[in-house]
Amino acid sequence: MRTAAPLLLVLASGLALSACGQWTDPPASDARPTSSDDPRFLPLAAYDMPDGDVRTVGTARWTLAEECMARLGFDGLKNLSIDPVPDWPERPATDGVFTATALVGLSGDFRYGVQDPEQAARYGYQAPRVAYERRYPKRKWTLPEYLALTGEFFGNDAKAVHGHPIPDRGCLGEADRAIYGTNRRYRRDPVLELESKSFQQGMRDPAWKHADKAWSVCMREAGFHYATPEDARTGRDREEPEQRLNGEGHDLNEASALEKKTATADVRCKQRTGYVSAVHAVDVRVQNRLITKNRTDLEAQLHWNRDAARRAHDILEGRS
Repeated sequence: MRTAAPLLLVLASGLALSACGQWTDPPASDARPTSSDDPRFLPLAAYDMPDGDVRTVGTARWTLAEECMARLGFDGLKNLSIDPVPDWPERPATDGVFTATALVGLSGDFRYGVQDPEQAARYGYQAPRVAYERRYPKRKWTLPEYLALTGEFFGNDAKAVHGHPIPDRGCLGEADRAIYGTNRRYRRDPVLELESKSFQQGMRDPAWKHADKAWSVCMREAGFHYATPEDARTGRDREEPEQRLNGEGHDLNEASALEKKTATADVRCKQRTGYVSAVHAVDVRVQNRLITKNRTDLEAQLHWNRDAARRAHDILEGRS
């Protein structure tokens, strides 16, 4: 079940030059919730790829990518550890170009923001990142390795390595074509789109707005002035994202004492006002309505995911 999307920002000299979204496999929970009373339950999840298939596809993708990298002359990667599979590669900071990754939660434990008081006190609003990076450890790549894996070129990047042309979208793109029949980024994902749409529509619902207002009153009593939990999460009054990216203030990946205090109050107010259960009920209602209107596209996505999982399983079986 998809829980977060890393947003890749490519920057030079501190200025954003381009941005593109790149999905990697999300952290998998032990089981998909089936009760509508569980705040992790979302009707759209029935059309998404199950957690077991997510793991199979991720392993197959990196198995193929490993073989591709060896073919391109990276002999040192023949025995690349892919259990657990690495995170999507980040470009090394060379020649004034570097990348920063931000996770955008869409479903799962963090869809309605931070909810665990212990996580809030320890990580502030960084808990989704911490959970993601624990499951998908980061690995440092050389620039030639990064380009060969991703095919994400910038400026005068070399489009060949060791005398071999880099495949379209790199070795990971080649692997995706073998598993999915195309590069995933070229194909619209109705589940992802509708998860986002249901959230946006839900926030405009009177019941959701009422929950926001009750939460905001509670936060004001605690000394924090935010209209919604999203306002508290972004915390533009605490520190501007541009300052963090430019190296001013604390590290982007670390929560300040004020952020932790804010997040802790956020959780307490959600608990006191019944916020999560209120907005989740709206979310479920909106998703059911969207499913009815988009069932054909969702059924097609379901079959596409199943075909990809079957191909991934066959790929791994052929190499066992």
